[in-house]
Amino acid sequence: MSMVTNSLRVTPRLAIIGVCLESQTFETIKQIATTMSGAAVVGNLDRYFAADREAMRALDGAFSRICIVDYDDNPGEALYATERLRAESGGEVAVFAASKAVEPEHIIAAMRAGCFEYLVKPIGAERLSEALSRVEAKVKERARTKVRGKVICFLGAKGGAGVTSISLHLALHLAVGQKQKVVLVDQHPALGDASLYLGTGRHQYSFYELASNTERLDPELLQGFLLHHASGLDLLDSPEALDALHHAPPSAIEQTLAFLAELYQYVLVDCPPGLTDSTLAVVSQSDQLMIVITPELPGIRNAVRYMEHLSSLSYSPHNIKIVLNRSAKKNALTDEQIEKALHHSIAVKIPNSYHDVVTAINAGTPIMPGDDSPFATAINEWADRLAHKRAQAAKANEARGGLWSLFNL
Repeated sequence: MSMVTNSLRVTPRLAIIGVCLESQTFETIKQIATTMSGAAVVGNLDRYFAADREAMRALDGAFSRICIVDYDDNPGEALYATERLRAESGGEVAVFAASKAVEPEHIIAAMRAGCFEYLVKPIGAERLSEALSRVEAKVKERARTKVRGKVICFLGAKGGAGVTSISLHLALHLAVGQKQKVVLVDQHPALGDASLYLGTGRHQYSFYELASNTERLDPELLQGFLLHHASGLDLLDSPEALDALHHAPPSAIEQTLAFLAELYQYVLVDCPPGLTDSTLAVVSQSDQLMIVITPELPGIRNAVRYMEHLSSLSYSPHNIKIVLNRSAKKNALTDEQIEKALHHSIAVKIPNSYHDVVTAINAGTPIMPGDDSPFATAINEWADRLAHKRAQAAKANEARGGLWSLFNL
């Protein structure tokens, strides 16, 4: 993919990149940018395909990042590129549409795809300057007020590994023991068990239905989809029907998780076994992937295959954590044997407390932080480590004037 670039000695405060802009519009934008202190146009991509990855690389490091997409050349591909840019950046790249079309349906389609501004050609200096100023004001406000929440994906190496009980209890211990704002997402395509374990009853709407409404995502809409547990933990339920169908594409799932990370300190996702397109969308948006195994050969074999596949997709192995469930000294496979087979260290060990967990599940009353069982102790120590790391990141963010969250978390 060719790209016109500027030679920059330092990272600009405000970086702009174009996607398929015709030469006259691109030159106009460059001229306007030269009149703004700290602004620079870093290039113009010549095709829509893979524009999200190329733009993210070209804009990396800038305080405010803007991508201006031409909607006249190929509107369909422009819409898709916009959705991918929004999902890939978690909303941190502001996408502008540039078009000669002024009909409401064109403007609405662009805004629904995630455009921050709609610029009518020919683009005027005052209109563009005002739009860029609005982006900078929004970025500054976000940097001042929060560190982006952590998205943590839980994936079982095989069925029955205990993913739901582990993700649910970690979410509870973060919410209750660590006083964090947490949402648990039941990503199972049907008959997920998280609401059953919590004893909340099921919700008529699921996570997938929320993800099918990305053009309307806001805190008010979200409230209509949440189940609220007495502990303070929020839950987005799975569909209840076996034949439930959803029309949420992977990009919408990514965008929804990015939206949740703006509202919650932790977004924990309980995924079904396997690497479907929907689960891969969750993984791509996750800060950490917890692969849950039990000390059995089939699960260990599957975990190796998962890590190999994710490596081929360029998912960082540093973000993959192995969680050993039902850990015990008398297991047929030792920790050393498991780590040797995985070529990966065990990050978290959850003791074999099968009876306690099953009793809690059947009662619809999960094991809370005040419990003195080995299971609760292990989960609480895990939650404490996560919260401690988050507190350290927040301090680093404050010391750097609030910018750290935009590029390093």
